Amino acid sequence: MADAEPSVTVAAAGGAGLAGALAAAPLQDYLEQLHAALAPIADGALADYIPELTRADPAWFGIALATVDGHVYQAGDSRLPFTVQSISKAIAYGLALEDRGLDAVLAKIGVEPTGEAFNSISLEPGTGRPLNPMINAGAIATTALVRDDETPALERLLATFARYAGRAMDIDEAVFASERETGHRNRAIAHLLRGYGILECSPEVATDLYFRQCSIRVTARDLALMGACIANGGVNPVTGVVALRRRYVDKVLSVMSSCGMYDYSGGWVFNVGMPAKSGVGGGIMAVLPGQFGLGVFSPLLDAKGNSVRGIKACERISQDFGLHMFNVARATSATVLRRSYDCRRVRSRRERSAAERAVLAQQGGCVRVYELQGELVFGSAESVELTMLADLAHAQALVIDMKRVVAVGAAAARLLLRLAERVGDSGKRLYFTGTMHLYGFRRLLQKAGGAGSAEWLRFDDTDRAIETCEQQIVDVAGVAAATVDGDDLHAHYLCAGLADADLAAVRAAGSERRYPPGAPVLAVGDAAQSFFFVLSGEAEAWLLADTGVARADRRLRLTTLGPGTVFGEIGILDREQRTANVSAVTALTCLEVPFDALDAGIRERMLANMARHFAGMLRENAELVGHLA
Repeated sequence: MADAEPSVTVAAAGGAGLAGALAAAPLQDYLEQLHAALAPIADGALADYIPELTRADPAWFGIALATVDGHVYQAGDSRLPFTVQSISKAIAYGLALEDRGLDAVLAKIGVEPTGEAFNSISLEPGTGRPLNPMINAGAIATTALVRDDETPALERLLATFARYAGRAMDIDEAVFASERETGHRNRAIAHLLRGYGILECSPEVATDLYFRQCSIRVTARDLALMGACIANGGVNPVTGVVALRRRYVDKVLSVMSSCGMYDYSGGWVFNVGMPAKSGVGGGIMAVLPGQFGLGVFSPLLDAKGNSVRGIKACERISQDFGLHMFNVARATSATVLRRSYDCRRVRSRRERSAAERAVLAQQGGCVRVYELQGELVFGSAESVELTMLADLAHAQALVIDMKRVVAVGAAAARLLLRLAERVGDSGKRLYFTGTMHLYGFRRLLQKAGGAGSAEWLRFDDTDRAIETCEQQIVDVAGVAAATVDGDDLHAHYLCAGLADADLAAVRAAGSERRYPPGAPVLAVGDAAQSFFFVLSGEAEAWLLADTGVARADRRLRLTTLGPGTVFGEIGILDREQRTANVSAVTALTCLEVPFDALDAGIRERMLANMARHFAGMLRENAELVGHLA
């Protein structure tokens, strides 16, 4: 039976933008590819000790992953209902802890793994206490602890499952009848428990409730959300409803880790490394605390009663993304997205002409910049990635500034790699900047991206990446600096409003200077006696930035100047020493004009233009500060 519903569900507010981002997410692609790769596996057999379970189609296979942010990804038969079976033990254990308290539950049920099959009679010598709540003996004792005073226990169990899954739950009556008819071993276990005083109700009542609990219908999506509740401190990340009190979350996770996969629990922790619970209906619920819940459904079981495809899927996800719970991440900020902005307000340090600034003010929104911080792990990277994908619908270029990122986990690195590939496939551009200290991340990009990775890692300076994106915008608009006639002094802001005769006087007062690429024009400490009109080529104003490491000084760009721009004019105010270096970037031609060569009237008009120009810059900076605050 194929999943007839969409493979991706918008599980949190965000509308069409988030829906599109989820559908396009690299993680969604990954799950679909994983599903396709594992679907042909035909190993295993259907559970036949419950006759009704043999009616399952061996081809059924669904995967779902729900993050603690409420995003749900699905592939295959993720909404196909099946019975929860032993996965219910983890949910019932949490409810029993809430109903009775930790001490009362521990008095009836231990927490030690058995290394034996799920239906083994593993009772503590002398006391008859089941060794843990994940084997049938412990699960029957657990279910019997659910309160049945004001509201029937079955209703309370169904209501609890509903809080976890975010929807009303029901029971597969055919499976229940089949379990009740063939559940003699479980009844025998219940009678032993009653004989030891572990059960306070009749064995028939306890097993009947237990059979109904195991027959609750769920989907792989439900299991993912149930796991996400536990991963999220007991709170459903979609509905915000508390499914399990936080104080008991670690207890449930502990027994899932040590006992949840029966006599494969040790191998599971070794190979997958996530707390989990399986069921003979073919489901597996896995949890990565603080990040996500994972639900897998495939009814073909191995000899230990675990889903064959389910185990393969969980192993692959854990290994591909480095998600073993003992891969401990260092402490990081609550959010990795420090801030994001576009190039309408925050522009590069390149000095732009009035025409260029007008174009960027109108179209700069198609360049988005994201400043990340802290340590990137699966959950944080997935959340940021969705933000970027949602923005991509209206953006042409993404710049991801990683200079404040201290480390990138394997899972986060793979998500970002898939994001880069997705952006490239869409014909748009993505640049990672500030990655020189993230050696492992750079190597992954270089290895996976081949020649394409050179474009992703083209810049280590975010400002240079923004400048390149800006230049593509103004080039397309046909107002690039190369089209500005710098030889026409009307193009320079300092000469605004001057008559032709005045411009002729300015030109006559100056001298044309030519500089080869890399040649110095001004140096810090030089006497300020003139200013320069850029007629052609490019110049760069810069300082030496001391990094605090011996012999590691580097040039810090202040601004890049092209035709139609001016530099050195500040000296007309105070005639002090130069405060920045200026060098030619390309072959550069300037008109150098001594301050004292201008008559007083021209100088006054230039000072007025300068005042207006810098007042405008102050307004832009004030807007920028407000935008980034």
